[in-house]
Amino acid sequence: MTVGWVTLDVGEQALVYDHQGSARIEDGPKRLFLFRERLTMLPRYSANQNEYLVIKHRDGRIEHMQGPCFLFLNNIAYQSIKKKDMIPLDANEALVVYHQDEKTNEVKRYIKYGPTLFMPKATEWLHSFCWHGTDVNNKTRLVPHGKRFERLQIIPDQFYYNVDEVRTADDALVRVKLMIFYELKDIDTMLDTTKDPIADFINCVCADTIAFAAKYTYIEFMERSGELNDLASFSQLTDRAKSIGYNISKVVFRGYFAHPKLQQLHDGAIEVRTKLKIAYESEEQQQKMTDIKLQNEKDRIDFEQKIEIEEMTHKQEMEMSKIQHKLELEKQTAEEKRRKWEDEKRGEMLACKELDDQKVDYYHKLHDLGVDLNQYVQTLSPRPNKVTRIVAGQNATNLHLHHS
Repeated sequence: MTVGWVTLDVGEQALVYDHQGSARIEDGPKRLFLFRERLTMLPRYSANQNEYLVIKHRDGRIEHMQGPCFLFLNNIAYQSIKKKDMIPLDANEALVVYHQDEKTNEVKRYIKYGPTLFMPKATEWLHSFCWHGTDVNNKTRLVPHGKRFERLQIIPDQFYYNVDEVRTADDALVRVKLMIFYELKDIDTMLDTTKDPIADFINCVCADTIAFAAKYTYIEFMERSGELNDLASFSQLTDRAKSIGYNISKVVFRGYFAHPKLQQLHDGAIEVRTKLKIAYESEEQQQKMTDIKLQNEKDRIDFEQKIEIEEMTHKQEMEMSKIQHKLELEKQTAEEKRRKWEDEKRGEMLACKELDDQKVDYYHKLHDLGVDLNQYVQTLSPRPNKVTRIVAGQNATNLHLHHS
């Protein structure tokens, strides 16, 4: 018990107990006189805009108070007060939240997507995931329970994985190196159908890889290993991913590793094959060079023959042109002679016609003057050497004329 004056500053709070055990709350600023009383300063808890307070009441209730806020820890009403950070979510993150109804005690689930700052209520709790995770010492090895988290990534992701002890058809053991790209499509389906999707991916990709290698010998596997870049070679993986709400976008084949002894034998075979391949390529190059020479010679002969044929064709065309030119000249000369002859004959005919017209005009004038044209014409005709006169009687029917 204390007797005297006590000062409470601004922003302070205290509990004052009397001698009978009763208590009262006093807020500052204030000056108190205590007589047979005991003063207990209350601790102050505050939260900023990125924090919240978890308040546990004496009756067992729990309350969450979102910041910015402050509260004094009154031991009479509260058992404890804790400050926690709100959960930041990016645009590619989500939380799986469970909520219990206070009246029916029924638990429901919902998904909270970012970007946001999330404060769970007192009746809510988050789903905690525990999956296979990458070994810190080996990125191609996945260990159980290696990845624990609450914020679920909903963007495409990938992981490295090596499938060990893959046996080929001729009992050769190899290690296949893969890289798997996946993306979460349906969170509800994933929560309802699997506990660890990475473990499902591992099991399926091992089964697909072992089934692929079992069909081929070691040499055939090396030749066809590129098919492991095709999603068609991983049917179990793609089917399982689809059934648990994921999508496998791509599987990348990163190579393989064989046992040292097998690799040594393979290296020797590669050396022999390389030498044979080099010899084959050298012979092939020589054959190609010979083919090229023969082809060039053939092309050259064909080109020379083409030039000779073109020269002969040109000469024939020149001779044909000369003959055609000569025929054209002869034709033009004949045409010119024909036209000249026609002109001459036409002139002669015109001259004769002109003379005949003059004679006709002359005879017309004589006729107009009363001249007997028959006698006139007879006078102009030359005298015959002999004149034969034929006189026909009335009963004469036949006439015979003999002239020697």
